[in-house]
Amino acid sequence: MGEAKRRKQDAFTKAQLEQLEQVVERVYKRTRAGIEAARAAATDDERGGHLAAIHGATASVVGALTEDFFATDPTGPDVQKQIACAKGCSHCCHANVEVTIVEAIAVARRVAEDSVLAESVRATAPKVDGIPPWTRYDFRIPCPLLRDGACSIYDVRPRVCRAHVSYSVALCEEVLISGKSRSLAPIVTFGWPRTVSKAIGHGTIGALDHERLQSCTVEMTAAVAHILRTPESVPRWLRGEAVFAPYGFGSAAGAAERHSM
Repeated sequence: MGEAKRRKQDAFTKAQLEQLEQVVERVYKRTRAGIEAARAAATDDERGGHLAAIHGATASVVGALTEDFFATDPTGPDVQKQIACAKGCSHCCHANVEVTIVEAIAVARRVAEDSVLAESVRATAPKVDGIPPWTRYDFRIPCPLLRDGACSIYDVRPRVCRAHVSYSVALCEEVLISGKSRSLAPIVTFGWPRTVSKAIGHGTIGALDHERLQSCTVEMTAAVAHILRTPESVPRWLRGEAVFAPYGFGSAAGAAERHSM
């Protein structure tokens, strides 16, 4: 199902649209305040802590407003019953994860506390460098942060992971095991958390632009590996340098060649 068809399904109420506007404004202000605090911090660790706190405060909005939807929207209870996602289901954890730089910094801080996770990220980063999401699915390259089929950084996981809410385990599995994920119709997901996540992204990127910071999105594994290799990249970014590779990918043929090396 294409994005245009998804939009037709995502019919939100006036109150919900107002909520989204408020999310953008709140996230914008919270992000700017966090950047200001990070710039005033005395040490790199304190700076990183303030930046990571931006993600912690804003990403949690996805879950909060999703629960609010279930409780207040007339369709909420029925939608909640249809959701297929559960702990141990990790088919979607084989996709590229597009995040803001703030999110990558938060994840990197958590990963740096665990040497096994850090090594897993370093080992996976070259495998996913520049490859399209469908190629990653077809190669079945899992997120380096998976442990026993579950997310090992669940409380600091990126927004896109929180917002991907599927109605069908079978369809998610088909994407992963078919070997031809690009030719399959996109999976229909619950639109509200996805839209909330986009609103958070707008607020975050708007604040970074205002602060004259590199605001492109990045691929999570690649960006976290970069931070682990070069911790000085975070204070450099905070000073306004463009130190991260923007999210994107090359040709599938090139990716296949790299993967076989």
